[in-house]
Amino acid sequence: MEKRLLLAFVLSLAVFIGWGAFLAKFQPPPQKETDTAKSLEQPEVSPSNQGSEPSASSASSADAPPTAAPQTDPAPGVSATPFPGTEKEIQVEAGSIHYIFSNKGGVLKHIYLPRFKNDDGDVIDLIDNPDHLTPALSLKSDDKEITSVLQNAFYEPSTSSIVLGESNPEGVLTFTLKHESGMEVFREYKFHQNDYAVEVKTRISAPNLAIKNLQYSIVLGPGMGGKISSQTDYIVFSGATVFNNNERIEHPPEELNSTAYHRGDLKWVAFQNKYFGSAIVPLQGTKAGIVFKEKDQVYVGLEYESVQSAATATHLFYAGTKELEILENKGNHLVRMIDYGWFGNKFAFLVKPLLKVLAFFYGLTQNYGWAIIFLTIIIKLLFFPLTHKSFKSMKGMQKIQPYVKVIQERNKDDRQKMNEELLELYKKHKVNPVGGCLPMLLQIPVFIALYHALFFSIELRGAPFIGWITDLSVQDPYYVTPVMMGVTMFLQQKMTPSVGDPMQQKIMMFLPILFTFLFISFPAGLVIYWTVNNILTISQQYYIYKVLKD
Repeated sequence: MEKRLLLAFVLSLAVFIGWGAFLAKFQPPPQKETDTAKSLEQPEVSPSNQGSEPSASSASSADAPPTAAPQTDPAPGVSATPFPGTEKEIQVEAGSIHYIFSNKGGVLKHIYLPRFKNDDGDVIDLIDNPDHLTPALSLKSDDKEITSVLQNAFYEPSTSSIVLGESNPEGVLTFTLKHESGMEVFREYKFHQNDYAVEVKTRISAPNLAIKNLQYSIVLGPGMGGKISSQTDYIVFSGATVFNNNERIEHPPEELNSTAYHRGDLKWVAFQNKYFGSAIVPLQGTKAGIVFKEKDQVYVGLEYESVQSAATATHLFYAGTKELEILENKGNHLVRMIDYGWFGNKFAFLVKPLLKVLAFFYGLTQNYGWAIIFLTIIIKLLFFPLTHKSFKSMKGMQKIQPYVKVIQERNKDDRQKMNEELLELYKKHKVNPVGGCLPMLLQIPVFIALYHALFFSIELRGAPFIGWITDLSVQDPYYVTPVMMGVTMFLQQKMTPSVGDPMQQKIMMFLPILFTFLFISFPAGLVIYWTVNNILTISQQYYIYKVLKD
């Protein structure tokens, strides 16, 4: 029975890991937008309201939105002709993050993270807008001519550049616009040294257009969050995400057929992928969160509360890494941007403390490879009593196996009597038939949590270990660690007491080969954990079976 439980556990684990590897290699890429979706394309500067009903994905909204306001006639004094002025770029260097703004619309054109490189070796830019659609942090209105003014007029910047440092850890960039129609716009961005969060204030006044009661919104997209390939993109959702009414809502592009509204306890709207994210956190003056399409690109945004064509709003803009400690310190439930996959999220209560312990050891060693090894040792020590009990139980079951076979043969036609004699045998020799598996089952949640912590942690991205391992988040380029893992697993199987029929034993001996091929494409950090864990297990087995001999 014990061997069967152990075999079932290992085979289930193999299926769990193998299925993920299979999806990574063979899952087809997302289908392109259908003709129906393409028919929803909008002009480049058209407002976001594409339909009168919210999409199915906005079911968590507190109340159904009113019918989207149709495009109004052009406002008096507003022209769609090119605006006078020259585009200027304003650079803001805030230590670990660099921004490039444009005075055309007072928008954000680039967000560079000097610490990180993309797949081509270039500094990561979190903004991806090759089709030159509506830029990030653009203002929009339900009047297309007003939208054109908000996005294409040349604002007056307060400075040409900002460089933050220890002597000046804060900086403010403002954009002001006074249009001939009487509309005035004030935009303020407040930066902090080495801080991914920016405080944003917006004030729009249009007394001459009060009768039109214009509605405004700020939008984010497209491609925010950066396009970074990952071995686990098939597990983690990448794209538009909303946290509303304590629920994390994902918006796949193929399912977004009309504007989705989110009302109620709205915490943020965001774009995110495995490692990076960008979010707008409403603080004041927000009516609803929105998700919509412009052509085939998805946008998220916040609708402002407006009265007589005037609006004032403040919010927080976060763009950077999805590091656990950073997002937790920011509050506003931003930590919910982190996604460990469907299965990993069930054990998030264990993932977070494991990541914090990993960060502690990194602080001591300045090397995530050694941090993983020390974390593995700590986990092994914590579970030493359970593992010790498991091995002793398996050893005891091996000793009485000849008696078990005699009883089974003698009572093969009387199952009740056979069970009674087996129970007496177990009691006499003080062994438990499931004593070897139950301690292992208790360790499963910790293993799953650590598995996902290492699989999805940005802390391992680009982190070197030793020699040929220059990035713990990708596979070992020379397959050294997977082979070592397979060898240690084989040795562990050889040292494990043989209990059960020959077929089960053959299956168990085949597992190291299976796991070796599965782990070839796994991140090196995860393989190092498993290998070190195997080595510690072998040491413990040797101590129990060879030294204690009990």
